[in-house]
Amino acid sequence: MRFLKNLIALIIFFAALAIGIYFLRGTFNQLVFHYFPCQRPIAYSLGSFDERFGLSRDDFLSLLAQAEQIWEEPAARELFKYKSSGGDLKINLVYDYRQEATEKLRALGLNIEGSRSSYENLKNEYDSMRAQYLSDKAQFESLSADYEKKLKSYNDKVAAWNARGGAPKSVYSQLNAEKEALDKESAQMKAAQTRISGEVEEINALAIVLNSQALALNLDVAKFNQIGEQRGEEFEEGTYRSGGSGQEVDIYEFENREKLVRVLVHELGHALGLEHVSDPKAIMYRLNQVETDELTAADIAELKKVCRINN
Repeated sequence: MRFLKNLIALIIFFAALAIGIYFLRGTFNQLVFHYFPCQRPIAYSLGSFDERFGLSRDDFLSLLAQAEQIWEEPAARELFKYKSSGGDLKINLVYDYRQEATEKLRALGLNIEGSRSSYENLKNEYDSMRAQYLSDKAQFESLSADYEKKLKSYNDKVAAWNARGGAPKSVYSQLNAEKEALDKESAQMKAAQTRISGEVEEINALAIVLNSQALALNLDVAKFNQIGEQRGEEFEEGTYRSGGSGQEVDIYEFENREKLVRVLVHELGHALGLEHVSDPKAIMYRLNQVETDELTAADIAELKKVCRINN
């Protein structure tokens, strides 16, 4: 019994030691990078990877290699290095409502360029679809109220005749005809409800993408509201975070591969320690609003400052 207690205590000790080493390793690496920035490459690996984006792991790693090269060329040194597992920087491809909204609009044939004209076209589409939805919803509610009255009348008749021991043949036939008409009307209403639900999904997808584009274009406009469920968080294509267990990048949405590379470059910049810059054409600007993935003078100046590159 005593041996068993000692064994359990030993297992707990080594487990705590392993956990401590794991977290201290992440903190140690961050301290090294803080005091000796860009002196050794940041090892990165893939974390969660959702294949609903339609990208293979090899394709994604290829785009990551492009993104890291954009920082490494002006630095003239290796800043990042891929590891199949155990990298200090975890990069996650996270599929959620943001990418789902983008793909839904593509399926509808709507253009999502990220330009002001694209925004205006989507806004007009939103206004048109919302007007149609409100009309369909009002009509459905009217028909639903009428149906409920007819159904109540039918049920009252059936209950009354049942209380009297059953309806005569002629009344029974009439009640059956009413029931068939009600069933047909119910099926039509269910189809209308399904159609309206589809309209809601499309309108909500438009609202998500429009709010995203307004943010990317830095437009001072009112936020588009979704119908039904409301999401409190801001739309972000990607995020970077750092903690005791290491660094992580989450990628949530991209319109095309070019935009994905730009988002990756931006988040890798944060991993290097770069802050946002004021140049709206820069990779490290707070909004992803241009098409090119070329660094501007502001990006390079921030890189050289952080990495302490003098030339």
